[in-house]
Formats: sequence, structure tokens, C-alpha cells
Amino acid sequence: MLRILLGVGVLALPLSAAAFTASDLNRMCARTDIASRSACAAYIEGAADGVFNTIDAIGGTTGPLVGQYFCLPPDVRSAQLTDAVRKYIADNPNIAGYNASTAVSLGLGKAYPCRDGS
Repeated sequence: MLRILLGVGVLALPLSAAAFTASDLNRMCARTDIASRSACAAYIEGAADGVFNTIDAIGGTTGPLVGQYFCLPPDVRSAQLTDAVRKYIADNPNIAGYNASTAVSLGLGKAYPCRDGS
């Protein structure tokens, strides 16, 4: 019985306490293999959707008056999002330890700020 409880306890522990950081994201996005490039794009697009949907869920829709971090043009491409986020990380080395999704929000906010009436 003790072995079972110990086994369950070990499985309940997180495998890693470290968060996926801006630096981790940038390293993944710098790789040239297809799997890494796809994972990079998917992470950035997913984080962007998550931030947008969170703002929407708490009562905002779009635009700077409700706290939207960024306003993406309808024709923006995945590579443009990746380039914007990587540029922001490179230009702001102090955010290397930030959570990667925060870096995505900040990078897209810099590249695609909302305008009044957006």
C-alpha cells in the first residue's frame, strides 16, 4: 500500500517547475527543422488566440479602450507573427525570463498596436 501511495505521489509531482520562457521560445523558433518551425508558429498563434479570447471572455472585445493588447490585420501570415515576436525578444533582452505567452503578447502589441476605433 505504501508503494502505491508513493508511486501516486511521485506521479502527482510536476515534471518540471520551470515555465516555457521567451528565451526558450526564441531558441525553438531559431531552429531550422520543420518540426521546430511548426511548433514555433503553432505556439505563437495559440498564445495570440488565447490572449485575445481571454480579453473577450472578461468583457472586452477589441481595441485599446478595453485593454486589447494587439489588433491583428485579417491578412496577417504566421511568418509575420513569428518575425514580430522574435524581433521583440531580440530588441528586449530583459524579457528573456518572461513567460513565453507574455512575450508573444508584448511582441504582437508592439508590431500590431490597436488604433482608436479598431
